[in-house]
Amino acid sequence: MRTAPFLSLLFGALVLGACAVPGAEPVPPVPPLAGYGGQTPERNAISGAAEAFGNTGVLLGKSADAAVAVSRLEWTTLAVGADRSFYNFSANTPPALSAARYEVRRALGIRTDAPAAAVMAGMESAAAALARGDAGGARAALPPPVFSPDTLARLGTITRLPQANLATRRAQRDIEFGRSDDKELD
Repeated sequence: MRTAPFLSLLFGALVLGACAVPGAEPVPPVPPLAGYGGQTPERNAISGAAEAFGNTGVLLGKSADAAVAVSRLEWTTLAVGADRSFYNFSANTPPALSAARYEVRRALGIRTDAPAAAVMAGMESAAAALARGDAGGARAALPPPVFSPDTLARLGTITRLPQANLATRRAQRDIEFGRSDDKELD
């Protein structure tokens, strides 16, 4: 029996399928809180994510701000991965953002395979509830199985996330200065 060629084909299909996952989800418009700021919503999302994950100390005790940062990272990962509206991103930026999203989801107790749209909707709703002083509404906005029971608490204690810092800074640099495939991040 010749199982080696079959296994090779199966492995190849799995690898190709895994590569296709980031682009499989449609890119929604920038969520309202993620897009808020003085530039275009797209630039606000990318720059806001870079600022938040570049210095997570500013997020300590600020669960609403952390939720907006997560929403921004989720949208940025989808948009840059699809690269339909942006042509100037480095080839290294989409996989770096995917790794950053994985890192953030693991740190906050968010299912790593959850649809980005569900994560963005939950984070945006939680941030809005927290801004109103409605902790119960914020908890309700982050339901299982997408979010763990302590996701809201984790948002207030977010710590250094090196992959998120690097990836969001790279995306910000790419959108401001263009592709940088041959340069290292300074």
